[in-house]
Amino acid sequence: MLKEERQRLILDKLNTDKKINFVELGKFLEVSYDSIRRDIIELEDKGFLKKVHGGAVANSYLSVLGTKTNGESSSEELVILSKKAQKLFENRQTIIMDGGTTNFFMAEQLAKTLELTIVTNSTPLAMALNEHPRIDVIFLGGTYFKRYQITLGSEVSRQLEHINADYYFMGVNGVHAQKGLSIRHYEESLIKQQMMQAAKKTVCCTIEEKLNVQETHRVCNFQQLDLMITNLKPTDVALKDFQKQGVEII
Repeated sequence: MLKEERQRLILDKLNTDKKINFVELGKFLEVSYDSIRRDIIELEDKGFLKKVHGGAVANSYLSVLGTKTNGESSSEELVILSKKAQKLFENRQTIIMDGGTTNFFMAEQLAKTLELTIVTNSTPLAMALNEHPRIDVIFLGGTYFKRYQITLGSEVSRQLEHINADYYFMGVNGVHAQKGLSIRHYEESLIKQQMMQAAKKTVCCTIEEKLNVQETHRVCNFQQLDLMITNLKPTDVALKDFQKQGVEII
């Protein structure tokens, strides 16, 4: 089966089922898990869908939270991450949060009593904070990148020069102990580097699926992080390479 035909069938199934699972797709199309994963990543980069843990959903952050792609595992991982991250938030902080499913979920879960200023270039995240009366939102305006629903460009960069934040919560596609943190879009990697410079501490919240993954564009070395939060216990064997790098893991 040609790749183009396979990807058309994937999109047809997503249109019918609203959510798709890597393992089920592999059986349906009679190809390997890795082939399906590569197809999903390519379709995501073209803006046709949104990759989530173990599968994919329609290209909207708003649909991700209500979708369970592999039983309860995806939502459970995000809940664990969010509970750990909530302990870092305190009244009168300034927080930078960029795009990504994890950051979006955490923003939704913030306590309604928190008094924060959140700086973001993610339109879905900014909209999620409409329900938080004590959180002020500074939206970084610039060129709107529809595929990932974020703003990029020189205007975003210029505005970041005037920000002094307490924390930057960075969204990534891959976290590798030796190769660092990486994403798939070059210009976004540059904005993330500037967001790091605008904050006292940088935090990466990541699900297990993104560990030991290397994408095309490196944002920073792993050692440049101040804190990594995962859904795993800090002593989990899956984190052994990361535990040696001198970065706090919770």
